[in-house]
Amino acid sequence: MDLEGSASFNWRNVGPRYPQYEAQIQDEVYLADMYFGIGGPIADNVPFLIEWNMPTSSQGQIQLSQLNAEYDRLPHTRIQAGKFLVPFGRYNELYRPDDFLTVTRPLLFASPDSLDLVVRLNSPRPPLTVGYTDLGGRISYYPPIDKSWIPDEITFFVVNGLGEENNRLRTFPNTDNLGVPPIPGDGTNIDFGHQDNNLADNNNSKSPGARVVFALGDLRLPWPIPENESNLNGVNLGLSAMGGEYNLEQNLNYQIYDADLTFDYKGIKFASEYVYSLNQFLAPIEITQGSFGSDTSNTTVSLGEDFEINQGYYVQAAFPVMKKPPFGKRLTGIVVFNQMWRRGPALDLFLNQYANGTEYSSLDALSPTGPRVTTQMDKYTAALNYQISDHFWLKLEGSYWVLGRASDGNVYAPGNSTAETNSVLASLPNSLGRINVYQTALSFVVGF
Repeated sequence: MDLEGSASFNWRNVGPRYPQYEAQIQDEVYLADMYFGIGGPIADNVPFLIEWNMPTSSQGQIQLSQLNAEYDRLPHTRIQAGKFLVPFGRYNELYRPDDFLTVTRPLLFASPDSLDLVVRLNSPRPPLTVGYTDLGGRISYYPPIDKSWIPDEITFFVVNGLGEENNRLRTFPNTDNLGVPPIPGDGTNIDFGHQDNNLADNNNSKSPGARVVFALGDLRLPWPIPENESNLNGVNLGLSAMGGEYNLEQNLNYQIYDADLTFDYKGIKFASEYVYSLNQFLAPIEITQGSFGSDTSNTTVSLGEDFEINQGYYVQAAFPVMKKPPFGKRLTGIVVFNQMWRRGPALDLFLNQYANGTEYSSLDALSPTGPRVTTQMDKYTAALNYQISDHFWLKLEGSYWVLGRASDGNVYAPGNSTAETNSVLASLPNSLGRINVYQTALSFVVGF
């Protein structure tokens, strides 16, 4: 059995520096992406893995990340059961800091453990954050035929699926928790960040999925590119899909589709991925425009069902800066461009409101007359990855988030606030909420 693990020790500065601006951070030092596990064969052709994660967002509390066993005695076939890394997309498999080159991830797979993404009202959200593990089973077949049009890998899996962000479960019978939790007054949405690390399903529905990978080998680009510069080396194409019901009542659905492409061109490694997701959600309906009613201590609201589409892509290029530095193994430069969009209802943000007997510091609500809007977020990243040895890396990164069109909607204070206060709050999305964000980060990574 082999011991494995990883961790990153990070420093960052985030700007711009505005008073009371939630994203401005100076000289923050933090630990992130901490994993450790034990893996190896427990019998002939039966690999076993147990892995734990210590999320920064959970103050380093130990959580079970993976616990699975495989059966490898069938030729060209892999059967896996337990809690495993879901084979969806390329970047989801690059969850440890020693697996990917930059400090932050692409927008489409942003992690709650790092400033990979700045989310505000009606902003695009990642369809699936990196390192998604789930309970279920998978079977993979690796055809022995060496043809470009024959997939290198065909995988089918069935897992519990993503759950609700408010973590309502059909718990095991217990005198401390009898009955089914009601839908909260602020509605429910999907747990994009899979921060609820549950070991049991929240409903009866299961989520099927599939992934197909083609190893296309070397390809030639068509004329007019000169023939001696037209080779794309090591082309790999992956297609993935998954979906199902995610809430306790089994009436809210999600679907996610992914296409990823990697290749080398003249010594530069390119990677790109496109993700499309559609999910339904419940949100409280405003009684009138910008109001839940006059009685803020006992407001009863109705919940409305709607849907949103989050989609986007990233393009990454990695190139050697120094193949053999005087000290260490390799120095690599990386540039990444991200774009992501959200298409959905223009939700309004309410502060310090009571809904169905519960007080919420903030909640998103559906306007009866609100339009559907499209918001967009861009991100530019430039980084250096210095591999010191087989187990140590040093990363330096600068990132810039373009948020001018990333937020849309109004902010409302409680019903008893003055018109002047409401006016100031309503201006926030158009002032601080639309200001671009930049970050400088340095990361020291250990992996074994």
